[in-house]
Amino acid sequence: MRSILLAIFVVGAFVAVGGVAAPDAVALDAAREEVRALLADDFRELNAGRRTLLDVADHVVSLAAASNSAARLRVLQEGAFNLYREVGTLNRAAERRVPFWINLGTDAEFEFAACPAGSFTMGCDGDRMNPNFRHRVNLPRPFWLARYQTTKRLYNTFRQIRSMRAEEELYGGMDIPHGGLSRKDMDDFCAFLTSSNKDRLPKGYVFRLPTDAEWEYALNANCDDPGDPYVRFKNGDKSVADEVSVSWDRVNKHRVAHGLEPIDPVHKGQGTVFAVGTRRPNIWGIYDMLGNGQEYVLDTLPKDSVQRPYGECVLGDSYDLEYADEETDPLRTADDPEGLVITRGGVRYRRFGASWYERTVVSPSSHWNGHFVFRIALAPDILGERRKESAK
Repeated sequence: MRSILLAIFVVGAFVAVGGVAAPDAVALDAAREEVRALLADDFRELNAGRRTLLDVADHVVSLAAASNSAARLRVLQEGAFNLYREVGTLNRAAERRVPFWINLGTDAEFEFAACPAGSFTMGCDGDRMNPNFRHRVNLPRPFWLARYQTTKRLYNTFRQIRSMRAEEELYGGMDIPHGGLSRKDMDDFCAFLTSSNKDRLPKGYVFRLPTDAEWEYALNANCDDPGDPYVRFKNGDKSVADEVSVSWDRVNKHRVAHGLEPIDPVHKGQGTVFAVGTRRPNIWGIYDMLGNGQEYVLDTLPKDSVQRPYGECVLGDSYDLEYADEETDPLRTADDPEGLVITRGGVRYRRFGASWYERTVVSPSSHWNGHFVFRIALAPDILGERRKESAK
């Protein structure tokens, strides 16, 4: 048992990414020794049968909360996640806000925010045939959502690992979200992350795009009031100043309304993406879900389900889906390479301040547009589960 616990606290080196400092290898080695000393009593109690791994995991989380060292915090949080995974209480890790990290190399790191299992009211208006139909959604398993949209820096590292040509640094730098990718590109990236981290993942979990429901649940941080999510950001203030602090879209809307030039005068801020993490996060620590690039979700629609299948149209045109009063782990998928993909959030190029609940439907090969971006989730393999069910 002691060897299991010690092994759980072995983590690799992490480095800076996106301007955010992370512990290096030397600091982590020192932190591991500190953590072993901090947990000496836990080791003894565990070996004597007076404590369980779950007890130790809870103690590790409390130590992390009190830590004033970035390296020690990382070791404790990594260890806590692995302990909860070991004893099969993954939702407890999510409820206690234990994050998850993966590292792709020299300067490429993903940090994932915990989203505990729960139920919420999805949508805000519309009738049963409208995607904004207000209904209950149950997400019975926790998931982890990347705190930032996938940047050019991260995706370039993947390209280099796969011996693909790395893109040159263009306008906006390497910390803007990576647009101009097809849905297949994103799926391939997720499959690579899953295969290269399979020994660290909870059973039945993969890296993938979030579902439409998971995306909205994380945006609202499990708040059951289906109103404007701006009120769910750090200070809960719905003032113009607060909206500007969380959304590039609102920055430009506010500037134009007062006769000022927008941040991007050429496009007037519409369809432009900005460096990730430069607005304020929501209360779960997730950035840029409002007012940066429009994010692909896992859900798709049949190619003939909207009036303009290969243009871009806001969902709300006629289509052949009906929403139930209550759903569990909903995933609408055509399971068709030509199926239409859905995007959420982001800068709306049609007008400033478009509603947060709108969705845009595009062709799966719409990689010509740089403001269609993506964010990764570590979540149950829902699509794989559905395919296995249909094959029976």
